[in-house]
Amino acid sequence: MKPLYDDLWISTPEFPAEQTASDLMMHGFMLRHPRGNLLIGRVEHPLDHEFLDDAGGVIRHYFTHWHEAAPGARAIQQRFNSALYCHSRSLGPVSLVIEPDETFTQQETHFGDFHLLPTPGHTPGSSSYLYRSPLGHTYLFVGDTLTRDYNRWISVLMPESNLTELQQSLELYRSLRPDVVLMSTTRGHLSWAKVNLQSWLAAIDEAEQSPLDLRQRQLI
Repeated sequence: MKPLYDDLWISTPEFPAEQTASDLMMHGFMLRHPRGNLLIGRVEHPLDHEFLDDAGGVIRHYFTHWHEAAPGARAIQQRFNSALYCHSRSLGPVSLVIEPDETFTQQETHFGDFHLLPTPGHTPGSSSYLYRSPLGHTYLFVGDTLTRDYNRWISVLMPESNLTELQQSLELYRSLRPDVVLMSTTRGHLSWAKVNLQSWLAAIDEAEQSPLDLRQRQLI
């Protein structure tokens, strides 16, 4: 894992085995919270697991959507006895790989400052997480609800996606004020972006106006 900020690390990039192009990358993140280390998303690389061990382990692991359910999550749960969280609408497919410890159905706040935000649309159980770091930045983990395809912001429609819910989730994003947006899957672009209010609202506009429609095939 590599540091992005003093309290935030990004995982080793993962390249989907079924993809012939090497420009599609998946990442997860470790947040050093005052209560303990939190994982967001998919962290599969064994060397990242060693880093987590050296960093003091993991107390909680949060999925942004069910596509992040993978063997590495099970290994993390067993190794660190960490609690796994996902939205209740992700429970079925997640449980085929790993058993979550807790699910949520609506907005919640953990530890008084880590905000769980259901943002359905990309998948029924897609969720985002907002954290205002005491070190100064506000992080928004968006999963694949909003992402980058090279130099453009996109939303992604899958066979299971719901366009109406996705539009509602993007409207929720308009009310948020992140400084750093962290994405689970990107194509040809880094998995994080610094934003201000103007660039953030422009990103949402662009993603809303030009969704990438993959409902005939599955890439993300």
